[in-house]
Amino acid sequence: MTEHVILVHGDLLTKERVDSVRNSRKIEHTPKNRLQYVVFLPGLFHYKMACADALWRTYIHPKEGREDENSLYQHIGILRPDETGKMVSKPGFRRVHDVVHHDIWASMLDCWRLEAESRNTEWSTLERFATSKPVWEDIINMSRVIVKKFIATTQDLDAAREQPPLQRDKRFENQTLRNRDELLYVDLCQAMNTGDIGRVEASFLPWIHMFKATGKHKYASQMSRFLTNLQFNYPAALSNIVRMNLLCNPTGKPFAFRAVDWVVERNNLYTKVIFRGGGPNGTLDHIIKESPLIEVYRNCHVTMENAFHLQHRTIRHAAPDMTKTIQKLAARIKQKNPHTKKEGRSALHSIPDQIAVGMALIQEQKVVSEEDAGTFELDADDFID
Repeated sequence: MTEHVILVHGDLLTKERVDSVRNSRKIEHTPKNRLQYVVFLPGLFHYKMACADALWRTYIHPKEGREDENSLYQHIGILRPDETGKMVSKPGFRRVHDVVHHDIWASMLDCWRLEAESRNTEWSTLERFATSKPVWEDIINMSRVIVKKFIATTQDLDAAREQPPLQRDKRFENQTLRNRDELLYVDLCQAMNTGDIGRVEASFLPWIHMFKATGKHKYASQMSRFLTNLQFNYPAALSNIVRMNLLCNPTGKPFAFRAVDWVVERNNLYTKVIFRGGGPNGTLDHIIKESPLIEVYRNCHVTMENAFHLQHRTIRHAAPDMTKTIQKLAARIKQKNPHTKKEGRSALHSIPDQIAVGMALIQEQKVVSEEDAGTFELDADDFID
C-alpha cells in the first residue's frame, strides 16, 4: 500500500470517524498500519447542502430581516405563498435550492432590463431588447457590465457602508449582496453538473468564509484543511487524482455529473428504503445480503414497466412552469427598484457581508456560536438531479 491510496468520500461524520481511527493508529511503525494511504475527500453533495444552509441562515432564518419589503422572505411569499412558515423552520434542502435559483433568475431579469434600457431608451423591456437581435459579443459585454454594476464586492460594499447615512442606499446594498451570494451558489451547482472541477475548487474559499460567519465551524475547518492539502501539501500527482475523482457521471450524459456521496446516498435510499423488504424480511442481515442486487432489482422494475407501458413510474416529476411566477416576482422587483441607487434610502435590516465577517473571524481565530448538529434532512426528491 505504500504506492497506492484509497479515496474515501463522505460527510463530516465520516471524516471524524476516519480521523478517530487514524489517531488511534499513530503509535504504529509503518505507514500502512497508520492508515496513511487513506485519503479523505469531502462529499460535494453535502458541501452543496451546507452552502444552501449558509444562505438560509443569512437571508431567511434571521427574524429581523423578514419584514423588509425587499427581503428574500418577502420574495418567498410570491414564489411559495403556501410555504412561508415551512421556509423559516425546517425547509429542507430542495426548497432552499429552488428558492435561491428562482429568486436570482428574477433579479437578473431586472438587471438585464436596466442595462438594456441604459444603452437604448427604446429597449424599455427585455422583449424589445430581444427583437433587436443583439450579437453574442454584445451579450458578453453587457453581462460583464451587469456584474460590475449589480454584484457586490467586499471592497465596494465596505466603502459604501462607511458613507454617511444620508448618502447610503441600504436597499441597494442588500440587493447587490444577495445577488453575489446567490450567484455563488448557482455557479457552484452549474459547475458540479458540468463536471468543471476547477470552478468547484475555486468556490471553496468564499464558502469557507461564509461557513465560518454562519456558525458552521466544522465545515469551515474541514474544507480549509482539504483545500490546503489539495493545493500545497499533496504531491502534484495525488492532487490531480483527487480532483479527477471528486465528481462522477453515472449516466454518461452531458450536464449529468454528480458528487460521489450523492451516488452513495442514492444507493442507501434503494438499499434501506425501497428494496429493504418488509415484515420478517426487513432485517439488517437481509438488507446487507440484498444490497449488491439493488441495481438488478431496479433494472427488473424498469424492464417490466416498459413492457407494460406503465405511466407514473418515477418520483421525478416534470419541472413546474415557473414562468408566470418569476414574471410576477420580476414585476415586484421592478416596482421596489432595488437595483437603482438612491441616496438616503433605508432598509429595516442591513445584511452582513458574511465573507468579510468570516475572514475577520478566521484571522482573529474566534468562534461566534456553536453550529447545529447537521444541515438539512434528505428527502427522496433530493436525488432526482
